[in-house]
Amino acid sequence: MANPESYRRLLGRLLCLGFTSPELCHAKQQLSQFMQSPCKTHWDSALHLVHYLKGTIDRGLHFAANDNFTITAYSDADWASCKDTRRSLTGYCIFLGTSLISWKTKKQTTVSRSSVEAEYRSMSTTT
Repeated sequence: MANPESYRRLLGRLLCLGFTSPELCHAKQQLSQFMQSPCKTHWDSALHLVHYLKGTIDRGLHFAANDNFTITAYSDADWASCKDTRRSLTGYCIFLGTSLISWKTKKQTTVSRSSVEAEYRSMSTTT
């Protein structure tokens, strides 16, 4: 891209939406890897996210006032999903009753030798 500043500005605005749109976390994480030297494909993908948000503006998270306060956590990993580094992705979500209070998708810091190791690292990150 001739002007990567507009890509960085758009992605910065999309990152702020992570609190209300957890379904975008993985896509934003993938696009954030190319902040230094984005190309037209990355720009088009970021615009695709904007169009998705425009079509789902009425959706959001629901927090019930009369819910119980049991903490439940779920984690998952996909082994060696990054084709460039062969690192696995960790994903988790934490609920307070039926309300989602925390979630994250992140590339693991080391390369796992098996899917079991990737899942173990994911559970460790979640706890």
